[in-house]
Amino acid sequence: MYIFSGNMRKLIKNYTTDIPVERTIGEIQKILTQNGARGIALEYDESGNIKDVFFKIILNNKELPFRLPAKAERVYQALWGGKEEWEYKRYGKGWRQQAERIAWRICKTWLEAQITLINLEQAKIEEVFLPYLIMPGNKTLFETMEQNQFLLPGKHNT
Repeated sequence: MYIFSGNMRKLIKNYTTDIPVERTIGEIQKILTQNGARGIALEYDESGNIKDVFFKIILNNKELPFRLPAKAERVYQALWGGKEEWEYKRYGKGWRQQAERIAWRICKTWLEAQITLINLEQAKIEEVFLPYLIMPGNKTLFETMEQNQFLLPGKHNT
């Protein structure tokens, strides 16, 4: 499936999936454990939907925590944002469930590709997962860098 944003066409992978989120999460957990992850945990949102997968990897005798988010709300907005009010009332719940399924399948597909790169020594594990490293304050490295306008520590304009 492709969606259009302005004059750009964007590919949306897994948009027809009917695989339940719970099955996809189980597959993600299996991929992580088979490839050395430790301490896998799930975080739920206020509606009881799985929001993030947390996992730890031991690297150079140091345990590093990571958070892999699905961002289902962004999938929902990309596919169904801007619809008519009656459409949301009629289809909104089903669309939200589909967005959850799509978001987690995309995460699984991405994870499989990254693990393949690591296993073929085309990338290092820290190279792939570094943006998802959990920093003090429970933010990822990417979120921290974004908040600091991508300036390195000690280089902030104050």
